[in-house]
Amino acid sequence: MATRQKRLARSVGVTLEIPVLDYLRRLAEKEDRDRSRCINLIVREHAERNGHPLPSATQPPSAEGEVYQER
Repeated sequence: MATRQKRLARSVGVTLEIPVLDYLRRLAEKEDRDRSRCINLIVREHAERNGHPLPSATQPPSAEGEVYQER
């Protein structure tokens, strides 16, 4: 049996517009995923379409790569 890799993630607070939150809730229910996963997928798709594909969330960041830090 393959071991499941831990996803590298950090909890952050964001403020969403009500229509955006409603859409996100419906999408999460339809896709049977949680809202955080839906947001991650949407952001990843946007980044890729704009020429900035993101690395896998299961791989540690590279030494020269950017690392998110709280402000």
